Amino acid sequence: MMEGVRELVALGRRQWWSRSRLEGFQLERLRRLLRHAAANVPFYRELYGKAGIDVEEVRTLEDLRRLPVVRREDLQARPQEELIADGVDPARVIRTRTSGSTGVPLEILSRRRDRSVFNPSFFRSYLAWGLRPWHRMTYFQARPEKLVERSWYEPLGIFRRQMLSSLDPPERSLEAIASWRPHLIHGYSLTLKLLAEAAVRRGVQVPVPLVASTSGVLDEVGRDLIRRAFGARILDIYASEEAGSVMAWQCPRCEGHHLCLDTVVVEIVRDGRPVGPGEEGAVLVTNLSNFTMPLIRYEQGDIVRRSSREPVCGRGLPLIESVQGRAGDYVVLTSGRRLTPHPFFLVLDHALGVGRWQVVQESLERIVVRVTASATGEPPDRGFIVEGIRRLVGPGVAIEVEVVERLRDDPSRKLRSVVSRLPESAIGRE
Repeated sequence: MMEGVRELVALGRRQWWSRSRLEGFQLERLRRLLRHAAANVPFYRELYGKAGIDVEEVRTLEDLRRLPVVRREDLQARPQEELIADGVDPARVIRTRTSGSTGVPLEILSRRRDRSVFNPSFFRSYLAWGLRPWHRMTYFQARPEKLVERSWYEPLGIFRRQMLSSLDPPERSLEAIASWRPHLIHGYSLTLKLLAEAAVRRGVQVPVPLVASTSGVLDEVGRDLIRRAFGARILDIYASEEAGSVMAWQCPRCEGHHLCLDTVVVEIVRDGRPVGPGEEGAVLVTNLSNFTMPLIRYEQGDIVRRSSREPVCGRGLPLIESVQGRAGDYVVLTSGRRLTPHPFFLVLDHALGVGRWQVVQESLERIVVRVTASATGEPPDRGFIVEGIRRLVGPGVAIEVEVVERLRDDPSRKLRSVVSRLPESAIGRE
């Protein structure tokens, strides 16, 4: 119960450490993780053994580049028991899925202690922007089971949350927020943009001091709408299930996002080499907390620009300038309502026989779902897919399922999970 509090206090202290002290702490945790993975996880034991790699030779953070890059398809091609540590009972782990923003969800296994830093890493950024324990929050969630979750401290009046579904019409959510009067709204970027747009369209402003945006790039149009709808300051958070925590968060004083050296290793590379200040590169992430299913030099699929600035706020955490590559379109219903990509994850992430997927709205009356077969060899369940999409978009829309050999990535290697062929004025493209 108190583990999360201890983690939050520790995170709060470490952010003020010097860069060299933070990197020393990061290296110590990295070497511990590498020893564990090489000795106890069949996937890494084989991977490093075949490459002739002795993890004891990783003595600096730069030495990490000697290790192979791990990609999503590498993990999905192996049985889960080879991805987790010896002696771990798969029936007693926590199972989470990535957001599916690539159209290729990955199931991540962990235990409670592996996730002890996840929530505190978000709260560290909230506190930096002025949130206090007695302030109320509104959280948007796409998965129904998340809507009933409550933390032990909420009945004590600490960080109380109002849980809303990102699948609900934004007008209904606005009424709930106005009644709750939160200090913070936390949600997906596309959900927040729709919410703010609905408020502006109705000519109402719901005062909220802070809005935290995750799971996508919030463009300037979206930021302007949020300021007009809520009068809020905007906190952008870069996090993922793969990383097991926040990877970077926007600083209220610096021009950029602080990289969380104390919870993850984030490499920004191009053609296998680290990029220089001001340059863009692909993200490789090493989760320093998950000893159940380690992810080491995992190709996240995002594009990040390394900052040439040093923090002016006093924190030792370095800066990145921007996160790109996490984008998606809305699907416009015949009623005029727009759906974010997240409801489609709930259908296609659970469809049997599906590897990668992409939803393409060709017109208001036609949606094409392109899927690749999964590694199990089981054929995609077309009936399940059509029925699930039908529940989302309603009658009067033709839904076609195409099984293809491969889906084309964009230059960032991130597949757009939802693509609309409608005019941009109708989509609200990010």
